[in-house]
Amino acid sequence: GWSRMATSSAMLDRNAAPPSTFELHVTGQVESGSFAGDDNLYCNILVHHGIDWQVVAGMEEGVTQVASISPGSDSRVVWNFPLELTFKSTNVYGWPQIVLTVHGTDFLNRDVIRGYGSVHIPVVPGAHEVEVPMFRPLSSSLLQQFIGWIHATPAEYIDPKRPALPTGREVTRVRTSGTVVLKLNVVVRNMKQLGYSIPVSSNLKVYQ
Repeated sequence: GWSRMATSSAMLDRNAAPPSTFELHVTGQVESGSFAGDDNLYCNILVHHGIDWQVVAGMEEGVTQVASISPGSDSRVVWNFPLELTFKSTNVYGWPQIVLTVHGTDFLNRDVIRGYGSVHIPVVPGAHEVEVPMFRPLSSSLLQQFIGWIHATPAEYIDPKRPALPTGREVTRVRTSGTVVLKLNVVVRNMKQLGYSIPVSSNLKVYQ
């Protein structure tokens, strides 16, 4: 009868092999940016992760709309660009990062980069507000900086994922250019079954 079938199913569940991968699910938005009064900005979003990670749902890159500072606001531009990604992996090495590049225009309406930044997706499940510091690389000399300003070709990275890479940044001269605010909701699945300790879920404000 049904009761015997239910008992058999429970036994199968207990004897089932443990999962071989865990999942990380993140939703939220790239909310806003503040860049010392710079206006008409948009943001490129990329995802960087280790070789053992795979994106199984969602897009690994996106571009916000161009946003302007609202009259009477606190010099922020608001994008509210949605994020939704699901990853799976066999280990935590190479935990995913969100890589941001903010673009604006100069006095001749030419596209220029206003800042780079990156942040690891929080490891703690729950809701998070993350403030990402943004920076710009500097040319190696004042002359190169001036030439770059004249030709609208300031120093920039060839690889847009450079801010997320573990090597090379320490030899690059940079200056702070602004901040970007992310609001993220994080869920993990099957990590305990693979032997990882899961931090307690919490609502956090994180300054990277």
